Amino acid sequence: MFRELLKGVRVVTSRYIRDVKEVREAKIGPYKELMLWDFTKDDVLKQWDCVSDADIRGHSWAILERNKRDGVVFRGNLSTVLPPKATYSGYCAIRSHPRKPTWYDNGCFDMSPYDALKLRVRGDGRKFVVNIQCESMVKPSDVWQFFMFTRGGPYWEDITLPFHNFVVTDRGYLQDFEFPFNTERVTSFGILLGDRVNGPFTLEIEHIKAVRGIYLPKV
Repeated sequence: MFRELLKGVRVVTSRYIRDVKEVREAKIGPYKELMLWDFTKDDVLKQWDCVSDADIRGHSWAILERNKRDGVVFRGNLSTVLPPKATYSGYCAIRSHPRKPTWYDNGCFDMSPYDALKLRVRGDGRKFVVNIQCESMVKPSDVWQFFMFTRGGPYWEDITLPFHNFVVTDRGYLQDFEFPFNTERVTSFGILLGDRVNGPFTLEIEHIKAVRGIYLPKV
């Protein structure tokens, strides 16, 4: 019990020092970033799940695995063929595990100091959807989504997605009343493929960051 208490005090103290430092640097520096998921590290892969419509007897399949080089690769085959007694099919997705809360940590990502996501990826030219889920006072199933277009080809690219572009959806449907997500209480991230194009797909991911200062003037 004492060790857990001491651990909590150390975590809270280190976060306080980090926050003070970030506030100070935000006033004197033009740009900061926060590494959310570094897929070059072995333990990060275990913190994500991979799903597809195969869970409802669909014909798509997907896997998230270690890349031969750095990072991970999200690959599979998308099929829009409907399984028996189903009205919709044709999706593959990956999603981060929700963090477990403790008495000194609510388990949420605090994204309030930042204004965009930045992903380093190498895709195949297909259109993916990036998902952000947070604690919502309206519906627990609310998810904020925005498209991520990959150019394909042999080169890696850095894609920046401003938070203000994300729109709230419920089970994939746009809502009549749009409102920004709670950047202080983000619970999970995800990437979805559901472009209704049958065939194989590949998306390599090196890291996902939160960035700040995309609207600040360059100095």
